[in-house]
Amino acid sequence: MGAAARSLEAMPQPSPATLPSPRRRRPQHQTTPGRRRPANRRPRPRRLVGRSAHVVGRLPESAAVRKISGSRLWIALIGVLLIGIVAINVLTVSYGAMASGIEGDIEKLERQNSILSSQTTRAMSMPRVREAASAAGMVAPATDEITYREFGPEVFAAAAQRLAAEGG
Repeated sequence: MGAAARSLEAMPQPSPATLPSPRRRRPQHQTTPGRRRPANRRPRPRRLVGRSAHVVGRLPESAAVRKISGSRLWIALIGVLLIGIVAINVLTVSYGAMASGIEGDIEKLERQNSILSSQTTRAMSMPRVREAASAAGMVAPATDEITYREFGPEVFAAAAQRLAAEGG
């Protein structure tokens, strides 16, 4: 090893190249009611919801609206809008009148229904049925003449055989 090689070894070696570290985002300052934003910071614009909100927000500044508002077309547009509002109000009033007419019909039908049910009750009352039965020659049995029949399983089996023989 020569003197030149030793002098190279004695020299400080350069460090390998490195990439700069990424910028760290500073945390956002949260404001409290008694604290203001720093003077050098601008307020961030509000974020609109979707593209339609952006379009509607910019509508008054659009060239089409400016041209319409400066011409006679503006009067026609306002006239059409007013006619539409009046038409909606007329429809609302007519629907209200129709609803009150339907309510009157409902009350009338409820009264007729109660009259008819009372007539049915009167027609089906027991004295009237007894009169009609006696006119047909029927008589009511005495209480000691009333009997009840009981049927056992053998009676049901015989009835089933008769039905099967008749094809029923």
